[in-house]
Amino acid sequence: MKTGKTAVILTYPGIGDIVWHIPFFQGLAQKADNKKIYLYSRKTTHAKEILKYDKSIAKVSYLKETRQFINTLKTFPNLIKNLRKERFTTLWIFHRSPRYAIAARISKIKNIYGFGLGTQKFWLTTKKNIGHDMRKSDNISKAKKFMNVFGIKFNLNTKINLPKKIVEKKINKLNKFPKPWITIGFSCNKTAFIKKNVPYSFYRTWRPEYFSKLINLITNNKKKITIFLIGAPNEFKLAKKILDYSNKKNIIIACHPLLTNLSIISESKFFLGNDSGPLNLSGALNIKSFGLFGASPPIKNIKNIFPICPPTGPVNPHKFGFNPISLEEGMDLIKPDFVFKKIKKYI
Repeated sequence: MKTGKTAVILTYPGIGDIVWHIPFFQGLAQKADNKKIYLYSRKTTHAKEILKYDKSIAKVSYLKETRQFINTLKTFPNLIKNLRKERFTTLWIFHRSPRYAIAARISKIKNIYGFGLGTQKFWLTTKKNIGHDMRKSDNISKAKKFMNVFGIKFNLNTKINLPKKIVEKKINKLNKFPKPWITIGFSCNKTAFIKKNVPYSFYRTWRPEYFSKLINLITNNKKKITIFLIGAPNEFKLAKKILDYSNKKNIIIACHPLLTNLSIISESKFFLGNDSGPLNLSGALNIKSFGLFGASPPIKNIKNIFPICPPTGPVNPHKFGFNPISLEEGMDLIKPDFVFKKIKKYI
């Protein structure tokens, strides 16, 4: 099936959400005009930077919608105006919300495809859907079923395209630091998008002193090495706390813009960090990536991410319903000595 000028709407807010869906974007692009799609996503995904050099992406536009009804009333007309202006032939909606399908109908888009769950099915231009039994499935399972229902082929080997010349430019001033490089992702999930340094998802976050102890074990084991603390620009204080607890040997705080940090990660021997954006980015850069999963299910859809769970095994993140599992019952169960034994042979 050829889909003409094609748009994709992905409403999930995280960096990982963009990374996980790259194979689906690339699969849809093969059926579109010029083998490119127009992506509508949220600013918090940093899709413009992550997909800047992806040949399957024609343009990234940021949605301003939130779940607030008043906000929807304000932004809905602008979305319709934009869709009309672009004159898309086809729109793929990776979500169950009916409002994007309604906007597409009003914009007179010929082919409107979505999950087809709930009332959304009344606004699509096809009766095909992923099935009611998929309603509680995770987002990637829904996306796979979505593609399969419409016969769209995709390769699940997720990879971020980052040209070598860009990497060389971004790390030019950092080449003075001895290799091998190891990157530590201390970021909290979504911390980068709030003004204060209060972790939004603290329950997925290893304590600063745990990171420091692990770093000391690494630097004591191998003298000629550089460790980069990878985080967002507004996470500098958290990185400084890790540095203060450590022995400060060959440790560099890297709270740079995203493309610079991507370049540092791409030149690293391996990455280790919390279940947050940098871990997903590292895995998609084809870097061996160790993820600390003490309060969330291990990531299974990126082959270069290797989960480190508590010695007792993965925890149940929904033990108390939708309340986050505490540090004491989750991330604190993963001790620095335990992690060091897991990664020692790769240093």
